[in-house]
Amino acid sequence: MSNSVSEFFSKEGIKKFKNGAKAFAERQAVKVAAVSMVLAGAFASNVRAHTDQTQESGHVTAYAITEKGDTLCSYLAERTDSASFARLQGLVNNATKSKTGCEILQNISKQNTLLSMGDAGSNTIGYFAPDENVIVLNDCFDDPTLQSCLVHEGKHSVQSFALGNSVNASNTFYTNTLISRVMEADAVATQTKFSYEMAQAGDSAAWKSLQEEHKGITDTFEAGAKKYGQNKKKTMRETMLAWYKDKAYAGLYDQSLAQFHTRFAANASSEQLEDAFCESINTDSLIRAVCQQGGKTYAKDGGLLTRPETAYLSRGIYFETKVASSVLEGRTGRKDISASFMYPVEKDGTVSKLTYVQENQVKLKQEKQSAQTQMVVNKLKMDKTR
Repeated sequence: MSNSVSEFFSKEGIKKFKNGAKAFAERQAVKVAAVSMVLAGAFASNVRAHTDQTQESGHVTAYAITEKGDTLCSYLAERTDSASFARLQGLVNNATKSKTGCEILQNISKQNTLLSMGDAGSNTIGYFAPDENVIVLNDCFDDPTLQSCLVHEGKHSVQSFALGNSVNASNTFYTNTLISRVMEADAVATQTKFSYEMAQAGDSAAWKSLQEEHKGITDTFEAGAKKYGQNKKKTMRETMLAWYKDKAYAGLYDQSLAQFHTRFAANASSEQLEDAFCESINTDSLIRAVCQQGGKTYAKDGGLLTRPETAYLSRGIYFETKVASSVLEGRTGRKDISASFMYPVEKDGTVSKLTYVQENQVKLKQEKQSAQTQMVVNKLKMDKTR
């Protein structure tokens, strides 16, 4: 069994990243699909740079051309049919209208990330496959949707290279949760800034679509741009953190992770389990590697990722992590209790100020006090009967 979550999810039939659909039912599918690709990035055991792709059939070097006719950078592209290739070139060239778009394209160029336009799968707008270092866009969707998706997936490519091999199946559930969430939160924040810049350049299609999909996030960016400036770190930081307010969306990541941990604990070989689900990551290093804008970090404090507002977990999924831990303990004699340090989400969506482990400590203390009180009561009753 591979420790690659991309293989795990492909076997489970979960769709790859989809972005930008408008109908409510499709938005739910969007969110489910997004989870698998972000987690694939988090667990990827190997990111393979396509340094020799220009020699492979169908892979060519193309160029991002600005409106002024200048060459921004080269990029590696898969040349399929002429119409799809022309659309891909158009999307790339159009993205140069945005400062953020230029930054993403230049990073894609440096990383030799392959861009492809074609069959990304049914109902899948696009995805980034870190183990192949390729971004695939589905030519069945309209240009504004693919435009936004290109930058979103481009940021996942940047994140993957920034994190390297520091995230894999060796991580605890808590660590994997922190990683998958901040990767998606930053990608959406980057996508938001890009769409805003495109609207300023006279192309508002991507911005309008994103407003329908993530209104809370777009509103946060607009407010930050007005208060601090659209290129300020605080604007991006607040936009990134706004992603965490959609607890149902984040819950999809948590559930998929819990399922992966349980399946891996049950089916992996004894050798694979030796180092499984026991490593943690420095949260300062994590947020600084992922949350980048213009080559500079816009969020440095890893504590932002471990607060009740960002490190919450539903009680149902918490129970699933205990099942995964029990399976792991049965095979290795050790547990992964890292989820205990997350904050419970109540049915009304509010988040407890105490972690699961703190709640348990309070409960034990109350039970002890109750037992002591009962002992006193029993003693008084015995004294009265004498």
